[in-house]
Amino acid sequence: MKGKTKVSKLKTRAGALLLAAALFASVPACSSDDAPSGDATTEAKYNPISSSGTAPGGDFIPTNSEESGRKTIAWLVFDGLTRIGSANELIYENAESVTTTDAITWTVKLKPNQLFANGEKLTVDNYIDAWTWGSNISNAQIASADLSVIAGYDKLHPSDGTPATATTFEGLTRVDDLTFTIKLSRQYSSFPLLLSAVPFFPLPGSFFDNPDAWRETPVGNGPYQLKGKIDDSDGAYFDVNPNYTGSRVPENDGVYIRFYTSPDAIYSDILADNLDLGSASGAGLLTAAADFGDRFISGPGGPTQTLTFPLWDEYWQSDAGLKVRQAISLAIDREQITQKVFNGLAVPAKEFTQPGLNGWNGNLPGSDILSFDPVKAKALLAEAGGFDKDLPIYYNADGAHKDWVEAVANQLQLNLGINAYPAPVTTFSEFLEQRANHEFTGPWRASEIPFNPGLDDILRNVYSINGGASSGSDWFSQEYEDLLAEGWKQTDVNAANAYFNQAQEVLLRELPAIPLWYSYRTQIHSTLVSNVQVSAFGSNTYLIHKES
Repeated sequence: MKGKTKVSKLKTRAGALLLAAALFASVPACSSDDAPSGDATTEAKYNPISSSGTAPGGDFIPTNSEESGRKTIAWLVFDGLTRIGSANELIYENAESVTTTDAITWTVKLKPNQLFANGEKLTVDNYIDAWTWGSNISNAQIASADLSVIAGYDKLHPSDGTPATATTFEGLTRVDDLTFTIKLSRQYSSFPLLLSAVPFFPLPGSFFDNPDAWRETPVGNGPYQLKGKIDDSDGAYFDVNPNYTGSRVPENDGVYIRFYTSPDAIYSDILADNLDLGSASGAGLLTAAADFGDRFISGPGGPTQTLTFPLWDEYWQSDAGLKVRQAISLAIDREQITQKVFNGLAVPAKEFTQPGLNGWNGNLPGSDILSFDPVKAKALLAEAGGFDKDLPIYYNADGAHKDWVEAVANQLQLNLGINAYPAPVTTFSEFLEQRANHEFTGPWRASEIPFNPGLDDILRNVYSINGGASSGSDWFSQEYEDLLAEGWKQTDVNAANAYFNQAQEVLLRELPAIPLWYSYRTQIHSTLVSNVQVSAFGSNTYLIHKES
């Protein structure tokens, strides 16, 4: 069935545009003079891990934490029911167990005696109330669509934008302080993996007493707590949470996230031991191994880079628009760009997810559209009637994208003769605003990352209306939705993945986005820290040691 575009009122997954692992295993050596003012004796002892990050630009309520700056903070300040470990294994954090007999109704039992940073005891109410408040459309939470799998979400968050018709969450039932049930709107066999996502984090009772006051002095249940207010022009400081009862017990004094807008500045500061952790990108990929030696860590598990198209536009919806997208895909020499621009720290994409996930298949039917074939590309362009418009390729100029966008534009000019050119947008926030306002007339760069090892995570979050359709392209295919739903019914992982890969065949056929390459995770760190470990999901900052 041919996909149709549908205007989305759901979230944007800006967080998918940046590599979560690098953000969390990344900070400068920060002297006590740099820390917030306070008692001199106390401050002299404070020696946090320093990591690069981006300003959150707002609160980090879990259901409002979609882009990377907010997710980075949320992962430090909160724990969830489950999390994903460094070996991609499911770890029960707040939850003692999550069980089901039918993949629709799930029973969650919490571990006893868990606390928030303010000493408040954690109960199931902290989850039920957080999810209910976050789902209510009147609270305008941009990341709440992850909760749409729970029965009754549509009553709290109608898809047509009208007010909620319920005040309670139909699918959530309190049994006792440590037990509740979750009824889903459909079978979802991998639900415990989904529970590791940020929007499923709890909130303390103090939040509901006064949300505005909580925004000023946030309280969570994670390994760290905020130390003073966040300064969007500087950074955010975090202490170790003295009431922490989870498994991510910090092995350092705290964390300082310094906000950057230039990847070159991150690189220079780490090289000078003025920053402890960050990721190598852009020109730094060509020199990091020589400059940092064993303090440069790289490996598979980074984002899938794509060119995503504005399918709200009538031309791009048309058959001619599809043929042009196919021609563009075939005209890009991915191997050349990954070698010359990324220094081999990326590999050409074979599909829409990424290697290492459960059930990944690099040889799906239709994947030949991602090969380099300029002859076939020209033929498809001719079938489309040519393309005599300009083709801007949009990207945020405060990220390390300029070189590869220029390389793609040059190849499209050379191999197709179309006027493709880089179209930088000054900041990431402006980029997202322009995309949301449908100001883009051509493709834009996107980096899609999974938040758990399930093959369906990117497929659901980025391209499915049942996960928020956060690609921003407004693409919709009922065939695609039906195949994902069939996969979610399966209790056997292999059977589920077979349906998920059939859904990918729909993506390869309709190309709402063009997969380009799988970037490697890269991590560079100063000489002042040790035990640096990168994680594909969430944060391992708590394991890092810092010299005093």
